[in-house]
Amino acid sequence: MKTKFKLSCLFLAALMLFSLTACGKDNPEPSSTSEGTEQTKPPVEAGSGTTIHTNLWDLTYDEADGWVYEEDDFHDDETSSKIILTLPKEGEDGSIVDAEIRVSVEDPYTFRDYLTSYGFDEYEYAVDQAYDLTPVGGIDCLKAEGNYWGSPCLRYMNRVEGAGATVFMEIIGEYEDERVDKLLSGLTIHLEDTGNEDGPWYWEGEPFSAQPRSVMVGTHTLSSQWLPITDCIITKETFNHAAAVTGDQAYLLVDGELKRFDYDGASLNFAEDIVLDAEYEDISADTTGTLWLANFMEPLISWKDGAQTASYEGPDHVTMHPSGTWGVSWFSGPECEKITLSGGALKTEPMVFQEVDILSHLLIDDSHIYVCGSAVDGSGHKVFVYDSNGALQMTLADSDGGGLGSITFITQTANGYLALDGNMREVVLWSKDGTYLGEADDGDLFGTDYPWFCGGVKLADGSILAIMTEDRADESAMELVAFKLSGF
Repeated sequence: MKTKFKLSCLFLAALMLFSLTACGKDNPEPSSTSEGTEQTKPPVEAGSGTTIHTNLWDLTYDEADGWVYEEDDFHDDETSSKIILTLPKEGEDGSIVDAEIRVSVEDPYTFRDYLTSYGFDEYEYAVDQAYDLTPVGGIDCLKAEGNYWGSPCLRYMNRVEGAGATVFMEIIGEYEDERVDKLLSGLTIHLEDTGNEDGPWYWEGEPFSAQPRSVMVGTHTLSSQWLPITDCIITKETFNHAAAVTGDQAYLLVDGELKRFDYDGASLNFAEDIVLDAEYEDISADTTGTLWLANFMEPLISWKDGAQTASYEGPDHVTMHPSGTWGVSWFSGPECEKITLSGGALKTEPMVFQEVDILSHLLIDDSHIYVCGSAVDGSGHKVFVYDSNGALQMTLADSDGGGLGSITFITQTANGYLALDGNMREVVLWSKDGTYLGEADDGDLFGTDYPWFCGGVKLADGSILAIMTEDRADESAMELVAFKLSGF
């Protein structure tokens, strides 16, 4: 029904364009329609400006100010009205200002993401009402100044709960130009209070929990044990979290920041935030208890006993061997570097994984380098298992020898290999010779709904600490949750 509706809108808009052009009008006003009923409002009289009418707002502006927009930059239906107007640079490519106005009847979660993305605290906004508001279009809005890919940016936003609507405006470029204020002064937002009540905020919602579960995969019985994290970790970042364990201490990289937890085999109890000079995505732990942290465009650093012990410039993403004496620096292509640490110096040598086209993850255990990525022959995402010198040992694929989803963790077990497939939400097993044994679905094994497997770490007893992000059942938040896996 939505597709038919959009096609109908485009057809009616085309007819209006033809009619208005025949009458000599250079910039026709867009129209809005609803199913079964055409809702067209006349523009303002010539000389007083041009008015765009939509289901959720009206905008009157002066074409003489130079504002233009493309047909693809205007959208209007019963639940969403959006436009992007531009002030072009005269005689040049590019624009002085791009101004987006968007009002959408939708769930509150996009707006709550806006809050944290643009520097506001959810609790201070909702409970303490700690922020000043600026009226725009008849709605009191939060105001945030920042940048967008290097350009200055001004944003106005708020949530109109009774109407179930999110108001968002983004002005990119020279937003102090007087024509911007003039444009926004011509905006009138009209929303109907339907008595909507938004779902709970994260502090009001029900934290994630799960019961122990077991699933048969081939002849193996995989078992999961949920590990409560105190206090629970709320995150807006679905993918980039990582874990390392040394003894009874677990370290989690959450949104680029390092947190230490006491691990007793049954839970993760918060111990401290470790302040770093940069945000990191990669973490490895060696047998000496040293942590290795890396990220693209950041130095590789080592951390032990509460202090940074070394820093090395140059590597990209890095995974270290458990010995802590060497590792692999990688980015997205097959051309990587083996790095060796000796006498406080870092030495590099090329290491090319010729079977891989695009690399997504690289992991190292005692005996293997696991390269997870798309095969150069186009056969899909696979795990290529190399020895420490970069010689291919085997390739791990799905039951038909084809591609997997997106492997975010893999390790050797007593009976073969185990991997976490983020895209497929499955735990996959292979035998020692690489024969596919089967998989366990996340819902069956963990009791989760639609998680993302961020990664894992092999523990001293051979079990696996797996971490993943999962939306709460009441949708009040996304949590980083942990499980202990055994039985393989």
